[in-house]
Amino acid sequence: MLKTLFPNGLKKAFTLSYDDGCYDDIRLLGMMSSRGIRGTFNISSGITRPEGQEFIGAWERMTPSELENYDREGIEVAVHGVRHRDFTKISESELIYEIMADKSAIERRFSRVIRGAAYPYGSFDDRSVEALRRCGIKYCRTVWSDDSLKMPADWLRLRPSCHHSDPKLGEMTERLLGEDEPERRMLYVWGHTPEFRRDSNWELMERLLDRVAGRKDVWYATNIEICEYELAARALEYSADGGYVFNPTSLEIWLERNGEPMSVKPNETAEAWRE
Repeated sequence: MLKTLFPNGLKKAFTLSYDDGCYDDIRLLGMMSSRGIRGTFNISSGITRPEGQEFIGAWERMTPSELENYDREGIEVAVHGVRHRDFTKISESELIYEIMADKSAIERRFSRVIRGAAYPYGSFDDRSVEALRRCGIKYCRTVWSDDSLKMPADWLRLRPSCHHSDPKLGEMTERLLGEDEPERRMLYVWGHTPEFRRDSNWELMERLLDRVAGRKDVWYATNIEICEYELAARALEYSADGGYVFNPTSLEIWLERNGEPMSVKPNETAEAWRE
């Protein structure tokens, strides 16, 4: 039986997700860039600090020009509601506007198609999930930690592994980096960068990134990179007897066959098992 692997046959993945487009994101961006860590920042493009206004508090947003800090290799910018309104407490038309106005503004600024999101306040319901789907969003992160390294079952109700302040973070980090296990695992950490200033614990993130970075057995990826890879893996098609697998997607998908890694390139058919 074939098992899905991450790109290049890896079984471990690490990603970050930080919300609100706050000024302290700049510091985290620098820490990530220097260590080769990839991740996602969810911004409300309609809420910014006026140009020229002095930074005076931990929860200050970036100015429009400071948003350019996100334009770095390995960084995804995603939707967080243009005015950061609770998706469950607004009308249908307001909900669509919150999503599409933010998506459109981010796309224009960064010249890319935006396909990811995080729920403002972590609030969601079936209506908001369906609205995101109709707006072309592939995943949306909640604030409800899964306390595990399992892959998400529902990408529009995405549960992270833990918040960066979770006492279990160290334990989960060591589980991620431990000896190979039969199943894949992903450590997905989320939060808000002003929390580091408020709690005077930037060293917590420095320790995490130093511990995880620079490994050949970990896939460092943005949220959308992991999501789209997983959706592509689910789209693989099998022959009636299960002996062959066809990849109809544009991504190379890695699988484990008889305990060994193999890949199926786009538009390629491969043997799913061998005697």
